[in-house]
Parts: sequence; C-alpha cells; structure tokens
Amino acid sequence: MSDYLTDEEQLAKLKAWWDENGTWLMVASVLAISGWFGWDWYEDYRTDQIETASTLYEDFLASEGDARVQLATSIDEQIPETSYQVFTLLYRAHSAAEDADFEATEALLARAVEVAPDAKLADLARLRLARVLQQVDRSDEALAVLGTIRGEGFRSHVAELKGDIHVTRGETELAHEAYSAALVELSEGEVRPMLDMKAADTARVR
Repeated sequence: MSDYLTDEEQLAKLKAWWDENGTWLMVASVLAISGWFGWDWYEDYRTDQIETASTLYEDFLASEGDARVQLATSIDEQIPETSYQVFTLLYRAHSAAEDADFEATEALLARAVEVAPDAKLADLARLRLARVLQQVDRSDEALAVLGTIRGEGFRSHVAELKGDIHVTRGETELAHEAYSAALVELSEGEVRPMLDMKAADTARVR
C-alpha cells in the first residue's frame, strides 16, 4: 500500500512512526551496544580475576609464617567465595589441626562451608569438620554435620565416619551397619582395606 502514497504522505507517516517509536529504538540500540561491550568487559574481568586468584594461591602455598598469614588475608579480601579461598581455608585448617588448635580448625572449616561456591567443596569441608568434631568428643554434633552432606561421591566416607563415631560410643551394631553401608557405596573398582577390617571387626563382636 505504501507504494501508492505520495512522498509527502510517506514522510508524514515515517515522522509519526519515529515520534512514537524512535526513542525506544535508540534506547534498545544503546542497550545492545552497551551489552556487547559490557560482556567483553566482564569476560576480561573474569580472566583477570582468575589469574589473580591463581597467583595468590600459588604464592600462599610457597610462603611461610607472617607472609602466609598476610596472603591468606589478601585471598579472603580479594577473591572471596571462590574455590581458591576454600582451598586456602582447608589448607589452613589442616595446619591448625596438626598444631592441635582444634578451635581454629573448626572455625576455618565452618568458614569454608559458608563460602564454598559449589556443593562438592562445601561437602568436603563438612566431612573434615565432622572428623574434627569427632576428635574432640563432640559426636552428636559430628553426626549432625554428616547428616547435611548430600553429595553422592561422599556417601561411603560419610558412612565410614558414622561407623567410627558409633565405635567410640560403644554402639557396635550401629557401627557395623554404617561400615556395611560404606562398603555398598564404594565406587566401582575402589578398594579400602581398612574399611573391610572395620566391617569385619564389628561383625565379630555383635
């Protein structure tokens, strides 16, 4: 139909359409351009952040004493809620446990659970936290923490630790049930001789 309109009529229609839609068209164009450059900026930012995180973590592992403490603080401040922060917290918790500073160990592992960016890392921290709680004779709390672990890859280790806790409490039958469950949850081809021994020992004294 527009082919039959005069030049003046077409110009008038175009002006009316622009008055109605031109502003939105300009906004959409600006947003599209901004989105493109924004995505590029975000990708560059993420690359820089990953490189920074990797460097900080490598420096942390290579350092000692006060330098390591300072780097741990930098990681907490500069790359929070990342896998690198969790790895650092787990490492620090291990060192604290070796020094028998179980209060610090517990705090570091609880922090790792809190900031873990994915479920697997959080479950790993929970499993280690439960072991520490067991070690300091807080078995009820350890069992409660184990109950929050949902990852399939942790089921065997969770069941085994439950068995260990039941053994220390003199609950041999429950311990054997837990060890048996741990054996069932082993990955294909996985062998854990110590777990076999625990299951056998608790079976004999039932």
